[in-house]
Amino acid sequence: MKNFDIEKIKKITNRGNLYYDFDEDIDNARNYAFTNCRKYNSDYQIKGEADRNLILDLLGSYGENFVFKTGFICEFGFNFHVGNHVSIGNNFKLIDCNEISIGDNVQIGNNVGIFTSKHAENPQYRADHWVKDLPITIGNNVVIEDDVVIGGGVTIGDNVVVERNSVVIKDVPSNSLVTGNPPCIKPLK
Repeated sequence: MKNFDIEKIKKITNRGNLYYDFDEDIDNARNYAFTNCRKYNSDYQIKGEADRNLILDLLGSYGENFVFKTGFICEFGFNFHVGNHVSIGNNFKLIDCNEISIGDNVQIGNNVGIFTSKHAENPQYRADHWVKDLPITIGNNVVIEDDVVIGGGVTIGDNVVVERNSVVIKDVPSNSLVTGNPPCIKPLK
């Protein structure tokens, strides 16, 4: 049962400013998402199938032909928006404390992490659990290969390929290839 106010949480987390991370509503929303994800993943591993609605009910929005596999973990879910014809591989980790939008015709490989969170730079604020979260936008016709990490505040344009093991911490223009850590961004041929 949901015992938190989504709009209240969004007013705290989605502004891009520092906030105290141990708010009671935030904790309740995290626990709700964690419970749903754990049940989905456990059932999938034990039975080879699971009730997709455990995950879908968490999400802000999703389009047609949205496919995801086992190991799906999200912070809240309600800040995650997925377009049409999107497939996500195993062990997808999502820290959606701000909006994450994925366009149409996107393929995401295994062991990918998309993280909006940025911890406070001031050591005392960090010790006191202050964080900020920045939105992430992924365009249309994008391929994100295995073992990629995408950080907060990033926009990835349309028709982009992010090669395996890349770390994306800055914007990527449309029609680009991203490879490595630090990322090297080149035009697609």
